[in-house]
Amino acid sequence: MGDALVEHWSRLADGAESKKQAPFAHPDDAELFRTHEHSFNLDFPPPAFIGDILNAPVVMLDANGGYHPSATPWEFSKPDAVERYLDCLRRPRRAERDQVAPYYRDRNYSKLLFSGDLTLVNAVAYRSPSISQEPENRHLAELLPSTRVHRDWLQGVLRSAARGERFVVVHRNRLWKLNRKEERPGVHFTTNPVSKDLSAKALEIIHRFLEDFRPLAST
Repeated sequence: MGDALVEHWSRLADGAESKKQAPFAHPDDAELFRTHEHSFNLDFPPPAFIGDILNAPVVMLDANGGYHPSATPWEFSKPDAVERYLDCLRRPRRAERDQVAPYYRDRNYSKLLFSGDLTLVNAVAYRSPSISQEPENRHLAELLPSTRVHRDWLQGVLRSAARGERFVVVHRNRLWKLNRKEERPGVHFTTNPVSKDLSAKALEIIHRFLEDFRPLAST
């Protein structure tokens, strides 16, 4: 269910592995980054997704990778940090507490990430402080081939959700462009997209889905 996304970002991981240095831009996106003004930070590998995108039953949709001038470099301060991050793009796995940014460790859904029940997917992988306040980045995001890959991938996930195989939590929808008025089985739009955390209602719905999902998964 996440194979198309994994295959896409494996191309960046495999290419970056040979040099382990910036810019960390997918080869399909590189030319647009060179020819358009933007303030995305390409010094570190992009968080296209966090957690086991192939197997996690709950998919949380977010906006883009975050960047902080002190926290992000600290996240990659260990000698093997870049290599380990790239390997997670190539071989997705359950998020581990010591391998994710403090931003994700501090969220109210972090236990779901670490248990493997939830994967977070950004509409745009690349890092910036706040894409909602960066018009040049929002413009470029609409042009990036990787954005189209993410949106195409989502259509397959939505079909899985309709069959009860996954549950989609739409937290930040601006770049995903889903119609909130269209009723879709297995999809929940959060009511607090400005918040870093999920609403209490969203967490309740997720846990309810997981309670029903686990017996089905074991049969």
